[in-house]
Amino acid sequence: MRPAAVRGKLLAGKISRADRMCSYDGGREVMCTLSFIPNSQGFYIGMNRDESVRRVTANSPEVSYRDGHGLLYPAEPSGGTWIGVNDTGFCLALINWHAVSSHPERPLVSRGTVVKTLIISQSSDQLFPAIEGLPLRRMPPFRLIAFLLLERAVDEFRWNQIELSQQRHEWEARHWFSSGFDEPAVQQRRAKLCRTAWDRPQAGSLNWLRQLHASHSPAPGPFSICMHRKDAATVSYTEIVVGSGTVLMKYHHGPLCNGSTDFVERIISLHKEKMDCTRPQSGRKLGVRH
Repeated sequence: MRPAAVRGKLLAGKISRADRMCSYDGGREVMCTLSFIPNSQGFYIGMNRDESVRRVTANSPEVSYRDGHGLLYPAEPSGGTWIGVNDTGFCLALINWHAVSSHPERPLVSRGTVVKTLIISQSSDQLFPAIEGLPLRRMPPFRLIAFLLLERAVDEFRWNQIELSQQRHEWEARHWFSSGFDEPAVQQRRAKLCRTAWDRPQAGSLNWLRQLHASHSPAPGPFSICMHRKDAATVSYTEIVVGSGTVLMKYHHGPLCNGSTDFVERIISLHKEKMDCTRPQSGRKLGVRH
């Protein structure tokens, strides 16, 4: 199946494989970078969380259990989260979609509940009705990326406050950017940095992934993947390693550039149940519960 087209006028015309690896998105407030690298055993994920420097520090990931599943995710003091994985290798990551005007219905529901609610899913068949059951019209816009180990596929859901759309991507390396500062320039520079990084030795390794997410190219600031501004910065790095019978989450408080090698590590066993998984068609539109 052909991967979803890359969004944005920066890549008009023919799309190369290197460009397909970088999914573009706009923003006005904060930025995040999400990287996905599949391998023969499973996959690696790295995610920089970029937030306001005034935001309360999140809690380290802990092992929890719900509906018979082992779960791993960091959490806000309120309990919400932006990334998580379960013991079947099903992983979710949420990125705010600032390019879309935000006019949710009241009372508001935090987007932090999305991953926490849906992380017990195992397949696309289970995920779709679970998303439909969320109070989406009370949530600001977002993009939700699902990594489905059992189906070896990546599904991206976009809620724009009018409809929820879904696209399926190939099971191949890819990067996502949510930008809140000079969006076209940020996306262009970060995408170029990622494409250049794939030409380096050891590209795709865990060490390479950490170096990428610690990068200050072209200089420490709003354009770098490890982001630094007066009002916002990279506040954490989350790494997920799925394969060889285990699911490992490593969490780094603060940016990787701070010189600390202290990671909070949590691990659960991987249970790859055999399931009849039906792949949805790309571009599917889902109903929304008010």
